[in-house]
Amino acid sequence: MDRADSSLEQRVVPAEHFVRLGLEHLKAVAAIERQSFANPWSAGELGWLVQEESGLCLGLWVEGELVGYCLGQTEGALFHLASLAVATAWRRQGWGSRLLLEILNRARRRGCGGCRLEVRASNLTALKLYHCWGFGEEGRLARFYTRPVEDGLIMYREL
Repeated sequence: MDRADSSLEQRVVPAEHFVRLGLEHLKAVAAIERQSFANPWSAGELGWLVQEESGLCLGLWVEGELVGYCLGQTEGALFHLASLAVATAWRRQGWGSRLLLEILNRARRRGCGGCRLEVRASNLTALKLYHCWGFGEEGRLARFYTRPVEDGLIMYREL
């Protein structure tokens, strides 16, 4: 393949990269958070987690745009996945799976042996994603979510 073909290929296939989230990314993260959740995290909550030593917060950029993010925290040998979201324009293209697999790999490299998360019982898209990647339901949290009030499911997977 010559140089011209190589540059054409780079324009056709989006260049993606993962970045550890910091305070400078909070505005973009908060915008996706508001698109995605009825009860989004506040800027203060997001800022606390990205600065926390135990925090594992990852953004996925494609062509200079934040496509989605994962936010979580290591708790000993357990990784707690707190939030995963993909911007509306980028949904249903596999980006959620890419984010999930990358953060699970990074949690494993930090010494975590398992991942736990909570998800709305009605969030069928998220449930399908988590089931696809080996998460099983371990319990139900009655009235765990607000706006609207709804049960949460506890899911777990070994790493």
